[in-house]
Amino acid sequence: MRKEARLLGHLAWWDLVAQYFGSWVGLLWNVILPGLVIVVYLAVFELSPKFAFGGWDTVGGYGINLVAALIPWLMFQEGVSRGANAYVDQRHLLTQVPIPPALYPLANVTSAVFRHAVGLVLLAIILAMAGIWTGWHWLGLLYVFPIALLLTCGGAIVAASLTALHRDVGPTVAAAMLPLFFTTPVIYPPHVVPAPLRVVMDLNPLSPVVVAYRDLLVTGTTPLSGGLIWSAAVGLVVLALGIVLTRNVGPELAERLG
Repeated sequence: MRKEARLLGHLAWWDLVAQYFGSWVGLLWNVILPGLVIVVYLAVFELSPKFAFGGWDTVGGYGINLVAALIPWLMFQEGVSRGANAYVDQRHLLTQVPIPPALYPLANVTSAVFRHAVGLVLLAIILAMAGIWTGWHWLGLLYVFPIALLLTCGGAIVAASLTALHRDVGPTVAAAMLPLFFTTPVIYPPHVVPAPLRVVMDLNPLSPVVVAYRDLLVTGTTPLSGGLIWSAAVGLVVLALGIVLTRNVGPELAERLG
């Protein structure tokens, strides 16, 4: 287990470095880009009086509520989208170095977690400057974040294995992120969704996660546990499926990617 953890650390570090290899700024891009995304969204939506999030009496402006939900979504999107191509991108290592295959997509997820942490730090600074601080509710991330991570890891491993079998899966995963984004209550509160469409949103395991982030970090309320239990159950099923696929595809990866 320690060996796998060290290998994952090395792969994740290389993933962080390799993305901006040759750049003057280098690793700092992993901090600059999340910060730029947050600042742009705040500048557009928070500073404009025309935008309100679910009512004018909502805690925080539209931009703050948007960014709070966007942070876990971006981790999932990046981890799964980049993880889908992990085996294809690293096929030269897969055929030469005896590393457990699942570590490759998990390395992409780990680097996404680093940028997720950067986003949380920036959000904390912004909330403090805005006079919004929910105190101990931040500790709620100790049980919400693992659920988000479970969904991301499971999705990345499944997508990577399926992409090794069928190369069209990678672009399909990237394309699927757009409709998934709009069926996740990132840019709107759940209560504004019409009843016929709310079923789709409720079945989306990411919905309780992004709502929980917003509740804990901005509103200062305890999220409902029922939705999070559903998210965790889906995450466990997806992760189990990913493990099965990896075991079945693993022996054939070198041939399929060669």
